[in-house]
Amino acid sequence: MKIAICGAGTVGRGVTQILQDNQALITARTGKAIEITVVASRSVPTDEIFKDIAYTADIGSVCARQDVDVVVELMGGTTDAKVLIETALSAGKSVVTANKALIAEHGDALFALATKHEVALLYEAAVAGSIPIIKVIKESLAGNQVAWLAGIINGTANFILTEMAASGPTRTFDEVLQEAQTLGYAEADPTFDIEGIDAAHKLTILSALAFDQPLMLAHVQIEGISSLDSVDFKFARELGFKIKHLGIARCQNGQLEMAVHPSFVPATAILSQIDGVQNAVLVCGDAAGEILCAGAGAGAGPTGSAVVSDLIDLVQGTSSSGSLGGRSSALKALPVRPAAEVVSGYYLRISVEDQPGVMSAVTAILARRTISLDKILQEDIAPNRSFIVLVTDPIQHGVISDAINELQEMTSVIAPVQSIRVFR
Repeated sequence: MKIAICGAGTVGRGVTQILQDNQALITARTGKAIEITVVASRSVPTDEIFKDIAYTADIGSVCARQDVDVVVELMGGTTDAKVLIETALSAGKSVVTANKALIAEHGDALFALATKHEVALLYEAAVAGSIPIIKVIKESLAGNQVAWLAGIINGTANFILTEMAASGPTRTFDEVLQEAQTLGYAEADPTFDIEGIDAAHKLTILSALAFDQPLMLAHVQIEGISSLDSVDFKFARELGFKIKHLGIARCQNGQLEMAVHPSFVPATAILSQIDGVQNAVLVCGDAAGEILCAGAGAGAGPTGSAVVSDLIDLVQGTSSSGSLGGRSSALKALPVRPAAEVVSGYYLRISVEDQPGVMSAVTAILARRTISLDKILQEDIAPNRSFIVLVTDPIQHGVISDAINELQEMTSVIAPVQSIRVFR
C-alpha cells in the first residue's frame, strides 16, 4: 500500500519514524508493506527522517497520483485540510486523519462522501492520541448499549490542573499555564485547550460513536478551566475530591447530554488517578460494564501510533467504509436534554462578610428549592470575612443556577459565587 503524508510537522515525523523503524515488523504482521511515496507540505521538510522521500509543495496533487493509494492528512485546520480530504475521497482514495476539529465540524458530510466513493475515512488519531478509544467503542463494545462515557481528553488542561493541585495555594492559574507553555504542553495561544474547545471536538466524535448519532458539536455545553482559583483545589482536597476537566456524554430516557467542564471527582475514583498530560476515557456499556482506556494523549509517537493503526486496518482490509458504521447518512439525532434539566451535584464557594445569620440565610435559599447538602465547610479568610463551602446532592442545573443568582443578590456576599459540578 502506497501512501502520501500531507503535513511534515510533529505527527508527520512521528508517522514516518514508526513506518521506517517498524517496517519489517508491520510487514511480517500484515503480510503487506506500507510505503511512503511522497511527503507534501507547504515548506520543504528539513528533518533528516524525510531526506530519502520525494517531496511536493503542491499538496492537492497527491490526490491525482497513481502511486498513492491512501492520503494521510496531518496538516490540521478546517479549510485546506477539508478540501484535501474531499478531493482525495472523490478520487477514490481512502484517507487517514488526526484532525478532530475537521471531523467534529464536517465529519457527517465527509463520511457520506467516503461511503459514496466506497473508500474509508479513518480518524483514530483524532481522539486521545495513542489510546485506541475509537476502536474500543466501534468494535469491542459494538454489542453493547453505551449508557455514558466520561473522559480526560485534553492533556494541556490535565497538566495544569495536576500542577495546581500539587502546588496548593502558592501558584496561580496563569503561572502554571506559563510553565505548560515553556515545557511545550501548551500552545502560544492556548484558548482551544484551556477553554474546552479541543475537548468538545473530541467529545462530539465519541458521542456520535457511542450513541449512534450524527456529529453534534453545536449541542455540547462547553466550560473551560481559566476561572478556577487555587483555593478551589485546597477545598477539593479537604473534601476528598480532585478537580479534573471532563468531557461527559450520557443517553438517558431517549435524551442526549454532552458537556465539557471542570468537575469535582472523588479522590478514590479511577479518573482522579490520571495526572499530567495523560488522557483517559471511561465507558460504561450495559454488558461490559465500565472500561477504562488510558495513555498518552498527544505527541509524535502516541498520535503517530494511532495513525499507523488505521493504516494497518486499511492494508489488511478490516476498516469500514464510512467509519460511523458505514451508515452516517442514515443516523437520526436524538433530542438533546436542555442544559437547565441536566442533573449533577455541585460544589459552591461563597465569599461572605462574617455576620450573624449569614449561614442560615444561605441554607434557606437552597432549602426553598429543595437543594439538599452533602457537605458544609466554613473558613475565615480575613477579619470578618469567610468562605462558605457547600457540596450539594444532585440537582437540576436550572435550579442551582436560580439559587446562585439569589445568593449573589445577598448584601453579605462579596464576590461571585464559584460553582463546579460534582462527577460521581
